[in-house]
Amino acid sequence: MLRSISIKAFEIIVTLLLSTIVIFVLVHLAPGDPVETLYGRVIEVAVGDKQEYDEDIEEIRNSLGLNDSLTVQYFRWLKRLAQFNMGQSIRTGRPVTAEIMEKLPATALLAVTALLIQIALGLVFGILSAIKAGKAQDNIIRFICVLFASVPGFVIGLVLLMIFAVSLNAYVIGGGVGVKQIWLPALTLALGLAPQSIRVVRASLLTEFGQTYILASRARGLSRQLILKSALKNSAIPIITLLSLSLAALLGGSVVIENVFAWPGIGKYALDSILAHDYPVIQGYAFIMVFMVIALNLLVEIIYLLIDPRLRRKKGGSANENA
Repeated sequence: MLRSISIKAFEIIVTLLLSTIVIFVLVHLAPGDPVETLYGRVIEVAVGDKQEYDEDIEEIRNSLGLNDSLTVQYFRWLKRLAQFNMGQSIRTGRPVTAEIMEKLPATALLAVTALLIQIALGLVFGILSAIKAGKAQDNIIRFICVLFASVPGFVIGLVLLMIFAVSLNAYVIGGGVGVKQIWLPALTLALGLAPQSIRVVRASLLTEFGQTYILASRARGLSRQLILKSALKNSAIPIITLLSLSLAALLGGSVVIENVFAWPGIGKYALDSILAHDYPVIQGYAFIMVFMVIALNLLVEIIYLLIDPRLRRKKGGSANENA
């Protein structure tokens, strides 16, 4: 068991280290200069002289350490990460860690709300589709799933805004983080991901319905509710896997939706920083997202062991063999 934990910890550390290299290289390969983007116009208007402008730009670049070699900049950033310090934002001058921690709760709240809606839609319509497989209800649900899966999330968001904010005047964009502001962006995110959940629930249940224990349960005259409960329990692994992937996608991929609805989360903050070429913020955001995905995967593995005794026995057998 100790050996398995050590191997897992080593894999996590290596993955995080490799991710820092990829993040740093991709960020610095992007065209554009953060100093010129953020301060160029102000300096140009203030000085009005090309030589003095270039000198001021270089002075700011030197103060930020952007003229150092990429190797020096990378190891400086890596050293800061090891100290839980992501540097300072070029745009605001504030610590990146503090700014991300301020924005992250809003994104986490939006992601969890959207995930709960997705779970409700997935279970209700997935179960209905599986029970009514091949019938009109099943065909309608599958058609709607294909429709929503084919439409980009921001299009769904704009249509919902047109309906609820413009036509019905039932939603106000912005205005903080609360129930009145969260339900429409959460619904938009959930509608984009719900088709996957519905398909997975339907496919998993249909597979279970063909198993011997289900057929035997029907032969013994057990109620449909008990049979469905058993089938759902044995279908939990693929459903949990999909939901973990959905949560990771919601945390890291809600950038566009947050901007459509002016939601004050980390996604909107990251997009503003990308447009400004704010390297420390972009690197910090990307690293946090990688870390959260790894943490989610680890949590899902633990949940697997808790809900599936076969996996616990397999782990136990592996540990005994290693001993």
